[in-house]
Amino acid sequence: MGPNRSPFLLCLLLSIALVVRSPALALSIGAVLDTNSRIGKEQKIALEVAARRFNTSSEPLLLNIDELKSTDPLQARYDAQLLIQQGAEVIISTGTWPQVLAISGDKGMKLPTVSLTPSTILTTPLLIQMSYSDNALVKCFASFVASYKWRRVIVLYEDDEFGTVSGTALQLACELQKVGTQLDYSAVFPPVDSISDLKGTVRSELSRTREHLSTVYIVLRSSANLTVTLFQEAIALGMMEQGSSWLCGPDVATLLDSTFNSSFILKYMQGVIGFQPYVNESTNKYVTFYSDFQQAFKSEYEKWGEIVFNPGVYAARAYDAVQAITLAANKANMNNNSLVDNLPSINFVGLSGYFKPIIGNVEEENGYSAFRIINVVGKSYKEIGFWLDGFGFYNDEYQLNLPGSTFLQQLSVVFWPGGTQISPGGLRKLRIGVPEKSTWDGFVKVEYDNRTGNVKSVNGFCIDVLTAVMNRLNSLITYEFVPFAITSNFSYSDLVNQVYLKKIDIAVGDITATSNRSEKASFTEPFVSSGLAMIIPMKRDNMGLTLIQPFTPLLWVTIFTLLFYNFGAVWYLERNHEKADEEFHGPWYRQLGATFWIIGNTIFQSYGDKVGNFYTKTVIISWLLVVLIVSNCFTANLSSILVTEKLKPVVDKSIAGCDGASFVVSYLEKVLNFKPENIVPIKVQAEYPTAFENKTITAAYIELPYVRVFLSQNDNYAVYGETQTLGGFSFALPKGDPMTADLSKQILALLEDGTIKQLESKWFSISLSNFGTATNGVDRQSLGLDVFWSLLVFSFGASLITLITFVIHKRVTANREKKEQQVAPIMDEDEMVQAPQIEEPHAQNYEIVP
Repeated sequence: MGPNRSPFLLCLLLSIALVVRSPALALSIGAVLDTNSRIGKEQKIALEVAARRFNTSSEPLLLNIDELKSTDPLQARYDAQLLIQQGAEVIISTGTWPQVLAISGDKGMKLPTVSLTPSTILTTPLLIQMSYSDNALVKCFASFVASYKWRRVIVLYEDDEFGTVSGTALQLACELQKVGTQLDYSAVFPPVDSISDLKGTVRSELSRTREHLSTVYIVLRSSANLTVTLFQEAIALGMMEQGSSWLCGPDVATLLDSTFNSSFILKYMQGVIGFQPYVNESTNKYVTFYSDFQQAFKSEYEKWGEIVFNPGVYAARAYDAVQAITLAANKANMNNNSLVDNLPSINFVGLSGYFKPIIGNVEEENGYSAFRIINVVGKSYKEIGFWLDGFGFYNDEYQLNLPGSTFLQQLSVVFWPGGTQISPGGLRKLRIGVPEKSTWDGFVKVEYDNRTGNVKSVNGFCIDVLTAVMNRLNSLITYEFVPFAITSNFSYSDLVNQVYLKKIDIAVGDITATSNRSEKASFTEPFVSSGLAMIIPMKRDNMGLTLIQPFTPLLWVTIFTLLFYNFGAVWYLERNHEKADEEFHGPWYRQLGATFWIIGNTIFQSYGDKVGNFYTKTVIISWLLVVLIVSNCFTANLSSILVTEKLKPVVDKSIAGCDGASFVVSYLEKVLNFKPENIVPIKVQAEYPTAFENKTITAAYIELPYVRVFLSQNDNYAVYGETQTLGGFSFALPKGDPMTADLSKQILALLEDGTIKQLESKWFSISLSNFGTATNGVDRQSLGLDVFWSLLVFSFGASLITLITFVIHKRVTANREKKEQQVAPIMDEDEMVQAPQIEEPHAQNYEIVP
């Protein structure tokens, strides 16, 4: 079947001009258009209006239009070749993107192809895009989503056989990722003409989207027929109730003006947000175009059932495309070069705003792409704001062209699905998985209604933390709790696995983040730090040995060694001194007693009167210094022990008890080398003291938050040894969920402002965030040799030096006396010879007279 070619003679004036002028001076434009849709019809009429507007006697213009009857790219190429044979110097195409590429990619075609079909796919050198930029559209979508802090969205679109729109959807996913939003699901519909059961296909696809968490739906591209069925089925499935959000691109938004009647809009599209490229409709140029378009469109299509004759944004863009081509042709004539050489340099403000052709895949300049945002309310819609690329949102149109205008972070008043002005949270009701009852009291507890068996309440420290986090994040997010009984067959790891299986959306409770669990879920920042500690029982200390505990055994041995050394030194010095007491020359037991009396008496009173030896006094002074310092330290340390020391740990690691968590058991087996038969699982908090008393376990390995609770409720137990650091208590979410970062941020904020501290005080008598020093191998701080070594060395050295000095002095004295004894006999003989005779006086008798 051949193409339907309907050459259009612009006007009688042009025909007369062509008679007197060379045909080479007329600009011939060929157009291959898809007029099966409302947008295609508008583009056709707009091209014709523009051709009449820009055709002059000095610059004649011919427009030859070929209307496509199929989506076959080869047929489009054939039609374009026929137009070229008829003299077309440039081809305008509004077909599918594969048809546009088929026309521009023809090796035999050396003419430029102007595309009015939006796309983000790489193009050929002779392909010039004059459509609205999909790059700007996806940025607008992403900015709107980010302004409401939605972290998940679902995109729906109608694609062609070649997957053209998928490229735009991929770019949308990239832009959403930049603002921290995840694309939950893409509902892709084939061309409507290829679907035999449109209603069933749409219902089936929408049912799949309901399984996902997001309630934000972006209709990226859709024909009129698909749009009608899409919203009808969405209403039937309850997907347009309160809490949902529907955002539509220009394809759907333009249908509100041209295709959809008021009853359909009122029944099926309430609260929908539409995005249209901004067109300034207040200019004189647009008013003229508007009037000409209405007349031409009514004349052409009223007989085919069209009842709305107003132009849409795509019509304005088609009009501007013709103006751009005429400007480039005039520039080419002046520069004496080709049309394609001048098209990239054309830029002007047209009906559709700032207009600049795009060669290849070059993006438009920031600050010129603008969109009008509309909100469906009642039988029509209202304008709620504008978005300017590179800036943001504005409430009023005049602010777009006003330098220095303040843009908004979020549009103020929006009418959402469900008849509310409260911004939706963007998520369906979350399913929060919780343990039915935590192993330790206070963390999570689920209460049931005895009559109905339904969940009556869920409370606990972890639940209060979740509530505080959600209130800070978005108070509009709703959730329900799904309890799971923790048994020997269903552990906390199985609870986390429910997130991976998508049976729940978040796992909340006293859940420790571990490496194995993180393989199937993402964890938030911990709201309680954790670690693995060993609990051991404490027993009453043996008070009979308290007096020797201030000093270490080695120090006691050293002190007594020094005592006996000084004892020997005093005995030696006193016994060998020339003025020694007679007791030191008596029997051995009297010598020992005298020595002990001198040594011991230095503590209580002066003994200087009875010690005549200077050397002995020196030894006693050095020993007295030791006695004074050591006795004072002994008294102080003993006082501390008597006041503080009541219990001592009973260290026995033969049998370990734990709560049976897989990571705890693995740590005991692989790191601490426990045999499996020596690990006893204890599931109930109250069973730990009983197990210790019955000797079922000799030590318990418990996570630190539980340790704090256990020690606050049980006496005579203590932490022993080092603590193994763990990930802490966190919330578990699906892998890659952007909500993880949001929850983590709020948890850190609650930690910083002290809210979690207050919640700890509410549920526990102690703080879960702080913990005292563990009991280590050294039970008491007994003073050791390292404290007194310098003093003892001084005393020993002083005694040693005194002994050496005494021995040397004694030797010197003995040698001198020996020499004196050898010289003494000779002197006696000489004195006897030389001495004069002295007469003894006669005795005289005296009589005592009474």
